[in-house]
Amino acid sequence: MLISMTGFGRAECQNEDYTYQAEVRSVNNRFIEINTRLPKAYADLEQPLKKLIKSYCSRGSLSLTISIANSNENSGEWEVKPNLQLATQYVDALNQIRDTLGLVGEIDLKSLTGLRDIIKIEPLAIDPAKNELILNIATEALVSLQKMKAEEGANLQKDLAQRIDAIEGHAAEIESRHPLVIVEYQDKLKERIKSLSEGLDLDEARLAQEAALLADRCDITEEIIRLRSHLNQFRSFFNTKEPIGRKLEFITQEINREVNTTGSKSSDITISNRVIEMKSELEKIREQVQNIE
Repeated sequence: MLISMTGFGRAECQNEDYTYQAEVRSVNNRFIEINTRLPKAYADLEQPLKKLIKSYCSRGSLSLTISIANSNENSGEWEVKPNLQLATQYVDALNQIRDTLGLVGEIDLKSLTGLRDIIKIEPLAIDPAKNELILNIATEALVSLQKMKAEEGANLQKDLAQRIDAIEGHAAEIESRHPLVIVEYQDKLKERIKSLSEGLDLDEARLAQEAALLADRCDITEEIIRLRSHLNQFRSFFNTKEPIGRKLEFITQEINREVNTTGSKSSDITISNRVIEMKSELEKIREQVQNIE
């Protein structure tokens, strides 16, 4: 089954103090590109998380965000702590100033809060047990992402299958029309030569030879055979489990090559119309294939 490169996954875990959330998004990319946004306290998990993502995805531009929020929904990436050691030194210094200079007044909380570095803002303390928790919710988010990608891939596969069938139908019409076109070419050639050489004796053998050469130059049998082979190969990839986006892009190019050659070998209006229809389907296939992992 085909897998799309576009999707979104989300997972969440909550304990008494914090809520841990993982969100992963994926869009199209020729290769694999991974960006992570983590709380600073868990920056060391960047490489393990990237390795985890690669175990699920082989192509695409992926963005993973890990967020931590505490019970009152503020960011859980930082901890606010009093700098008690510094506060004690401030109080001692202020008391000394008051006593030495004979000042009056009491030192209260309001006096201290305006002093520098009384409050410390530090990264959330690392709890090794939480590393496993974050890896687990990232895994859950990736599973959710893969589910969405598989659902979209199934829709893409259905659309591509219909377009491949349409191309094959047009090819069948061209194949049935081609022998008639050859006969018409030969008849027109004979009539034209006779009209240009009226009153002269014609070499019927030479005329037949020229008609045969023209028919050979216009023959599209090989193109139709290769086209059918490419279409069958395209369908066969629907049942593979490995990433086949690039292979489908290559096969699409080969199908386009055979369609172009078929069009260039015939000036018949019916065949030309069928070639135009095939090119229209191929353009849509080319756009869809770029979404396949």
